[in-house]
Amino acid sequence: MKFQVGEWYFFTIENILKFPEKGEHYILKHESGRKMLLNAIYYVKYNFVIGQTIECRVDKVSCTGQVFLEPRHPMYCEGSIYHFMQLGIKKNIDKSLSLLVKDTFENEIEVYLSQPYELTDDEIVSLKVEKIKKGCPILTLPNAKEFFYNSKHSDIITLKVIALVAVNSEEYFSLADSNGRIASRLKVKHYSHYGLKIGHYYQCRINGFNHNGLMLVEPENPWYKIGESYIFKINSVENFINLEGEEVQGAIVLDKTKNKCGVVLSAEQEQRMKKENQTKVKCKVIGFRKGRPQLEIDLY
Repeated sequence: MKFQVGEWYFFTIENILKFPEKGEHYILKHESGRKMLLNAIYYVKYNFVIGQTIECRVDKVSCTGQVFLEPRHPMYCEGSIYHFMQLGIKKNIDKSLSLLVKDTFENEIEVYLSQPYELTDDEIVSLKVEKIKKGCPILTLPNAKEFFYNSKHSDIITLKVIALVAVNSEEYFSLADSNGRIASRLKVKHYSHYGLKIGHYYQCRINGFNHNGLMLVEPENPWYKIGESYIFKINSVENFINLEGEEVQGAIVLDKTKNKCGVVLSAEQEQRMKKENQTKVKCKVIGFRKGRPQLEIDLY
């Protein structure tokens, strides 16, 4: 069964299992027979029950084929505008500002402010739901004039790490441009192994922009370069779902920091690898995603 990122599918909740150190997860079953896990901690207030059929969007597919689902929110639709209760303004350590609001489930949410904002006596503010992630809406001010860089995909830019900031319970590296303007934020959990340091400058490749106008970037990898080939240790050979949502034959390899990365194999390559009991494989780096190399088999 091919699952497309961004598409919606129906699943039946078969059971709830508790995993050591990972907590409770719903066991979801698609009509194709494929089963998936959904972390229950983010959806307690959705009031799901065993036997219920729920609709989920395929949020992303990891480089090792793990599919991440986001159930349809009971109250909010992405792209629509709703009223939220204002709680105040937060000044972050990188000098950026966030509007604090509360959603219908009493979740406290930070809204990035790219321009001056004054609280009014009205406790209610209208905000646009850009996306739902882990049960919480990602919000923006409608009609806000965001600053966008005159840069293109794959351009290289030098950015400075100026602070570590916590936003909606997630820790980020805050990166500024040559004018001191906040240009991007990187999740610490994806780049902690890069050794990024506050006050240091890094070459970054632009991969796009988010809904706030901040850059989506990949810092220069300390170990690998795009277009170069390296030897990787094989962790397993199996079928997995690639980034396009297709089931493919491939190898799961380990990079220098023991992160798992998927690489597609032809049927002939897979057979030879299993027959020769190969433990290593030569791969070319074709890009990076959240700090992990994206790979293809190097035949030469």
